[in-house]
Amino acid sequence: MHTTYIVFFFIIMFPRILFIIFFPELGGDYEIYTTVAENILNGCGVSLSNPLTDECVPHFGGNHGPGYPLFLSLVWSIFNHSDNAARVIQGIIYALSSLWLMRSLYILTQDKKVMIFIAILLACSPLLIAWPRYVQTESLSIAATIYLLAEIILSLSKKNIRIIPISLALIFATWIRLDNIFLTIPVTVTVLYIHGFRNGIIKGMVIATILSSTWGLWTVRNIIVELPSLVPNDLVIPDGSRSPSGYLKWTKTWITHEYERPGALWGINRKNYLPISIPDRAYESIEEKNEIELLIKKLKLLNGQEFPIAIDKEFDRISQFKKNNDPLQYWLIYPSIRAIRIWTNPFSSFGWPNEMPDSGLSKDERLAAAKGGINILIKKAIEYPVHAMYKALNAFYRLILMLLLIFSFLNLYKLKKENPLFALNLLTASYMVSRTLFFSLNSNFETRYMITTIPFIETLVVLYILSLLNKNK
Repeated sequence: MHTTYIVFFFIIMFPRILFIIFFPELGGDYEIYTTVAENILNGCGVSLSNPLTDECVPHFGGNHGPGYPLFLSLVWSIFNHSDNAARVIQGIIYALSSLWLMRSLYILTQDKKVMIFIAILLACSPLLIAWPRYVQTESLSIAATIYLLAEIILSLSKKNIRIIPISLALIFATWIRLDNIFLTIPVTVTVLYIHGFRNGIIKGMVIATILSSTWGLWTVRNIIVELPSLVPNDLVIPDGSRSPSGYLKWTKTWITHEYERPGALWGINRKNYLPISIPDRAYESIEEKNEIELLIKKLKLLNGQEFPIAIDKEFDRISQFKKNNDPLQYWLIYPSIRAIRIWTNPFSSFGWPNEMPDSGLSKDERLAAAKGGINILIKKAIEYPVHAMYKALNAFYRLILMLLLIFSFLNLYKLKKENPLFALNLLTASYMVSRTLFFSLNSNFETRYMITTIPFIETLVVLYILSLLNKNK
């Protein structure tokens, strides 16, 4: 058995090393994470101040919590600021988490085939394989999710929640990415499933206390250093400037597709307002269009400067008017459209080096293609056949995975409540729904934000298919 784990460690690592060597990438938030990491190494602590200056203004944690910058600073201190070292270590942590999930599934099922199948998926899943090439949070976030899922499965097999390991997994996950707080949802379902309501509440409170203690200490630090806000901004500006919350609220009144985001949001956190481009569908009237275009014209004249408070307040006023004028559209129709598109977008790269170059596919063309522009799709597939092939592979795999997941959900009623597969259906559904609800209520959303649901989905699908095959023997 030990040999199996060793072999699969190298099987999991090998393709990831290839991505790291041949397709290294930094990612859009690299500047933020590395600025904080550099300040930590310099003794300034968690700060977005320019590391080349003497300024040292405390910050909440960068783009999320302080976990990923702390990870980078630790790796850099050992490996001489090597980003490739960070990439490789991300892959190693992912591989070790995967081995732990393999072990937990074997303990649950006592079936080596289950362990082997899930190991192959964790090694080769096209939705998970490419992320270590980035110096971004995704790899560690996925690893933390896999580790947590393994602990949940061990808890199900032992019929007793593993309080300390699950608490540590949640701490690890939430410090890397704040939106991983939604991992508490499947944990809650697990605790209640195993222990019932009364004992489940008690044990759940213990986990919540351990998790919140770390964030409580961090909050005390933030109070001591007198942060202007104890809650992170919706959009982090690399130099720590004020986030344009009013403008972000206005984008929520019309953005329904992630490919509408670039024209409205890309560049905002770098104070680059010149590329702002708003489609006509964003406006409910000629009056609104004229008003918004005037505000954006003023904003572009201030390119490179902090987003003006007066202009931001005007966007906030317009957003409040639109929200109050059509609450059904704001709270139900548009979030529903976003939710559907989060799960049906077939063009996401999922970390692969197959992004169409901006020179070959404009923002308008991306949006038109995403909405079903057949002519554009065919044209770009011919121009970029390799890119198109990999995107098609990801889309096809994801489609099959989702169909199998739906099949599992629809057959839930056939399972006995004592069957761990019944619990895994509930866990997966609860986690998917909670993340989908949150991101569908925001305009700053991407398909990749659902990536941490994939280990849950793949594990459930493998277990369900193998259970059907075993029944038919």
